[in-house]
Amino acid sequence: MPQLEDFQRANGQPAANEPVRVDAKGSQCPGPIMSLANAMRDAQIGQKVIIEVTDSGFKKDAVSWSAVTGNTMESLTEQDGVITASFTKNVELGSAIVPEKEDQLTIVVFSGEMDKGLAAFNIALGALAMGMKVELFFTFWGLSLIRKKGKKASAKTIREAMVNQVLPKDDNSLPMSRENMLGLGASMMKRIMKDKNVPSLDFMIHLAKFNGAKFIACKMSMDILNITADELLDGIEVGGVATMIEYARKSNVNFFI
Repeated sequence: MPQLEDFQRANGQPAANEPVRVDAKGSQCPGPIMSLANAMRDAQIGQKVIIEVTDSGFKKDAVSWSAVTGNTMESLTEQDGVITASFTKNVELGSAIVPEKEDQLTIVVFSGEMDKGLAAFNIALGALAMGMKVELFFTFWGLSLIRKKGKKASAKTIREAMVNQVLPKDDNSLPMSRENMLGLGASMMKRIMKDKNVPSLDFMIHLAKFNGAKFIACKMSMDILNITADELLDGIEVGGVATMIEYARKSNVNFFI
């Protein structure tokens, strides 16, 4: 488990003509970008920071962090599960030019409940219909909305098996946030939606994806809930909090559902 000291600034920085090296192996999001940020704060303008990370979500986060902070990512490689990224400090953190807002919607999908999922995708489809860009960031229970149907979850330990048992298998097995009645409430809602010609949540999800909505799965949440990338719908990108922040920062509309 990382300690607070792991994210504090180290004493005795190298000379300005030498790179600052950061070992963030074994740390999970948001640990790597916090370690990178702290090293970059101590670096001088023009100095390089080289960081080693084992969290695969950092590959997208590194690109987003560079875009948001204005510090150039010079290279990013991966070998034997270790990601090595090199950055050059161009500006102090917090001094980068803030981009103009775009006609864009970002939704953090946290809930794994059917009615809240319907709300999230109803809003997403409405935005797409109006020509807006849409990005949905699925974290914790929201990951259940984008799991493949019939895909059996893997479990290496008893604890992981227990987590798999309590998680909804896919969007068809989501409970209601209220009046679920041991699943009867969700079944009643689906029947009412069918009678009223309201599209199913499954249809909404695939329609949003077909119309260009970007789906990002939170890597940290995937690790905690023992959900692997091959259990998710095809075309889902995996990233971390920096990836979400990059989109949210440019969006003129943001929701947390």
